[in-house]
Amino acid sequence: NRLGSTLYYLATAGMVTISIYLLSNILAHNFQFTYIWEYSSLELSDPLLVASFYSGQQGSFLLWGLFISIIGLFLIPSARKYGYESIVLSIYSFILLFVVLMLIAKTPFDYIWETYAGEADYLVPGFTPENGRGLNPILQNYWISIHPPILFTGYSAMTVPFVFALGALIKRDYKNWLKPAIPWTLFATGVLGLGIMLGGFWAYETLGWGGFWGWDPVENSSLLPWLVGVALVHTMIVQRTKGGLFKTNIALSITTFLLVLYATFLTRSGILGDTSVHSFVEPGYFIYVLLM
Repeated sequence: NRLGSTLYYLATAGMVTISIYLLSNILAHNFQFTYIWEYSSLELSDPLLVASFYSGQQGSFLLWGLFISIIGLFLIPSARKYGYESIVLSIYSFILLFVVLMLIAKTPFDYIWETYAGEADYLVPGFTPENGRGLNPILQNYWISIHPPILFTGYSAMTVPFVFALGALIKRDYKNWLKPAIPWTLFATGVLGLGIMLGGFWAYETLGWGGFWGWDPVENSSLLPWLVGVALVHTMIVQRTKGGLFKTNIALSITTFLLVLYATFLTRSGILGDTSVHSFVEPGYFIYVLLM
C-alpha cells in the first residue's frame, strides 16, 4: 500500500509539473508549440491565456488528468480508512493511466515545425511564429474561466463512486463501500450540476439561445451522467437507511462513469463536429479507439 501510494504521489507530481510547464509556456507566448500557437495570441488577456490551457483537445485531456490525480490525493485517506486503499488505488491509477495514454498520443508539446513539416521552407527547427491564432471568438468570454474547470472537476469526481463500486464487487462487500462513496457521489453530482448550469448561462449570454441549449448534443451528453448521479444519490440513501438496492447502486455507479466516458467521446472524438459548437475536431485514430 505504501509503495502504491508513493508511486501515485509521484504520478500526481508529474501531472502538476507538466501542467505548470504548459501554462508557463502559454503565458510566455512560446508559439513554437503548435498547441499554444493554435489557441493563444499576444492580444489575449491573462485570464483568457490561462483558459487557452484547456481550450483544445490536448489541454482538455491534461486538465482532466490533472484533476483526476489531485482528487486521488483526497481519495487515498478516505479509501484507507475503510480498508479499500489497495483495490481503489489500483483501479483509480489505471484510469489515470488511460488519460496519460491519450496525452502521449495527443500531446500539447508538439513543435510547429513537426506538425507542419514540409509545408513551408521556413518551418525549420527553432522557428517561432510572431503571434498565435488565438481563441475562437465564441470562447472569448469570462465563462470560459469558470465553466470548463467546474465541469471537469465533476467529471473527475464521478470516477470515485465507480472505483468504490468495482472495489465492492471485488471484495464482495456490498454494504461498507457505501460509507466512503456517498460523500464523493454528493460532491461529484453537485459540482457537475453546477458546471452544467453555468454552461447554460454561458450559452444564453454568448450564443443567444435564449437560455435553452437542450438541442446541443454535447450539452445533452454532460447532462446524462448528472441525471444518473442524482438517481444514484437517492438510491444510496435508500440503501443506507433500509438496506436495499445494493445491486442498483453498483450498477448506477458504473453507469455514471461510463456516461462520463460517453460524454467525453462525443465531445472529443470529432463525431459531432458538424452539429455542435462545443465539439472538437477529429483527434486521431488512437484517441478515437481509447475513447471507444
